[in-house]
Amino acid sequence: MKKLFLITSTLIGLVLFHSPLHAKPVCGPESLPELPDVTISSVTQETQPAPHCKVAGVIGTETNFELLLPETWNGKFVMGGGGGFVGSVMNTSLLFGSLQAGYATVGTDTGHQGHPLDASWAHNNLERLVNFGHQAVHRTAVTAKALIKAYYQNDIARSYFTGCSRGGSQGLMAAQRYPEDFDGIVAGAPAYNWIGIAAAATQITRAMYPDPNNLQAAVVGPKEQELIETSYLAMCDEQDGIKDGILNDPRQCKFDVATLLCTGEKTDSCLSKEQLAAVKVIYEGPKDSKGNALFYGFPFGGETAVGGWPRWLTGGLKYQADLDEFQGGVDTGDFAAPVSPSAYYGFGNGIMKYFIYNDPEWSYVNYNYDLLKKDSERVAETLNATNPDLSAFRKRGGKLILYSGWSDAAAPGTAVVGYYDDVLTHDKTAAKDTRLFMMPGVEHCFGGPGPSFVNFLTEIDQWFATGKAPEQVTALWLDETMQPTDSRPVCAYPKVAKYDGKGDTRNAASFSCVNPK
Repeated sequence: MKKLFLITSTLIGLVLFHSPLHAKPVCGPESLPELPDVTISSVTQETQPAPHCKVAGVIGTETNFELLLPETWNGKFVMGGGGGFVGSVMNTSLLFGSLQAGYATVGTDTGHQGHPLDASWAHNNLERLVNFGHQAVHRTAVTAKALIKAYYQNDIARSYFTGCSRGGSQGLMAAQRYPEDFDGIVAGAPAYNWIGIAAAATQITRAMYPDPNNLQAAVVGPKEQELIETSYLAMCDEQDGIKDGILNDPRQCKFDVATLLCTGEKTDSCLSKEQLAAVKVIYEGPKDSKGNALFYGFPFGGETAVGGWPRWLTGGLKYQADLDEFQGGVDTGDFAAPVSPSAYYGFGNGIMKYFIYNDPEWSYVNYNYDLLKKDSERVAETLNATNPDLSAFRKRGGKLILYSGWSDAAAPGTAVVGYYDDVLTHDKTAAKDTRLFMMPGVEHCFGGPGPSFVNFLTEIDQWFATGKAPEQVTALWLDETMQPTDSRPVCAYPKVAKYDGKGDTRNAASFSCVNPK
């Protein structure tokens, strides 16, 4: 039987725990302090993927966490973010080998249990919404740091956060709302504007599935998606000097999808009026009745890839086997995915039904988007990480790395660029402490025709170790066994990687970072 230890004292005494790193801690409850409003549910010795002590616990009523304490500690801490609506303990820093590298690391379920595509847990439950929005990550970070210091009887040299998608927005929220929690933050493909995403997701869903009772196939199917992709690639693929199915910056491609409109009978080589209108919702972004933009549109990219449009925007029960793999490194636990033709169907409806309106019967069919801004004000304050003011985070030495894939069909790359631009517009000196890496041909967090793996935990750590901000990183293609095969540089925005005209196009040494024309 697991022994429960109810934590009742305060954090103050932890500053007294200081002794050399060579004192090997014991993996047991006796090595851990009592903390207010925290229950330790289990402490176990584990061997994989590296020897460590695993501490599982609950903060408050239902915020679960798992803290991994490596046998060989490097003196640092990293928290890993979650994905989707979370719903089980997630720690995506493990994808960067954080535990093997000696980091003490933690993850949380953000205060509820369920499939990460299911938002019904939030129905009329403000406490869960606040936990999900920002409080659970903060409380988990504070708790983890207190346990780490007591366990190793030493101060933490550096505290980091890494996350992608929901994890990316968790990182931005930490920088904006809790600037003292982390020294360095890596925010990948951040879903930082939940109201904007809800507008985009439900308008795209309405265009793809005008009849909510028929979710078998989207208005725009696989053949049309292939037509669009091959058409713009034929025009723009070689703009960067390489014909490889990858656009260096899809915003530079001026292909007009309206040229694919059928002039006669509908065939596989043209789009019907309904299909063209649906595609425009994706590329142009959601709008209100007056044509005002509610969020960013998607650039070209990901139309045919499994992890692109078919998973996120179009899909169809006819084609979609399941949505348990919608984000790499995100564990769906034992929860079954809700019936959904696409991930955006689940996310958009979930936010509108359970976050904004608390009405399980809400429907996108005749919804008036002119109401959205006012109706979502309360929720936006809790969920959105849109504040461009990072001064408090930067004042204490905080560093931020943003990254996103240009072929991301979940969190549009244009939105990530938009937030970065907002930060610099607010304070141009933020460029000293912030870097953005836009990854050509990369889908949501991982995957796609472009090289998608960069160990951003190593990059943020090196930034602190050297005092020099990264101006380029090396992105890797990985094989089926997750081993690197080829490489290409990704340059700090706005610079792009330009092929030198000779050498292997899948070797980073053949490229240079240049300013775009």
